[in-house]
Amino acid sequence: MTSPPNRHDQRRTATRERLLTAALELFATQGYAATTYDHIAERADVGRQTAFNHFRRKEDFVTAWVQQRHEVLDRQDEASASTGDSVIDALADALRTLAELNEREYALAKDLHDSGVLHAAFALGATTPQAFVTATTRGAEQGEIRPDFDPAAVADLVFDTYITTLGRWLAADADRPLADALLARLDILATGFTAGY
Repeated sequence: MTSPPNRHDQRRTATRERLLTAALELFATQGYAATTYDHIAERADVGRQTAFNHFRRKEDFVTAWVQQRHEVLDRQDEASASTGDSVIDALADALRTLAELNEREYALAKDLHDSGVLHAAFALGATTPQAFVTATTRGAEQGEIRPDFDPAAVADLVFDTYITTLGRWLAADADRPLADALLARLDILATGFTAGY
C-alpha cells in the first residue's frame, strides 16, 4: 500500500505544476525563444534557482507538456478497456483527444513547432504513448491485429503518423480539422493501401 504524499512532496509537486503552467502560458503568448527562466520564475512567483531545480533545461518544460498529454490518453484508454472498445475505436478516440488538445492549445503548439522545439522534444525521447501500446496489445489479444504484426510496432506506426500529421497541420496553419486528417490516416493504416486482387 502506497503512503500518501507528505507536505514537502505536495509542495514540490504544486511548485512544479505552477512552473509548468507559467512556462506554457508564456510560450503561447510571447514565444518559446523569447521566454527566459527569469520570466517563468516571476510568473510562477518563485526564485530562478527553484525553476532550475525543477526543470534543468527549457526543453524539459516541453517534455513535461507532452507527458501530461500522454497521461490524459492513459486515463482515456482505461475507460476504453473497461467498455470493451475495439482497438480502432480506442486509437481513434486517442487521436481525437490529441486533436482537441492541439486545437485548444493551438498558439502554444504552433510556436513550439515553428521554433523547432516540438520536433526536438519528440527526438529527445518522447516515446509512443503507453495508451497506444496498451490498446494495440489488447487488440492483438482479441484477434483484431494480424498475429504476424508486433502490437508495439503498430502503436509506433500510429504515433509516428500522428507526429507527421501534426507537423503538417501546424505548418499549414490549421487549414483543416486535425481530427479528420488523423482519422483518415488511421483508416489507411488499419485497412491497408493495396487493392485486393
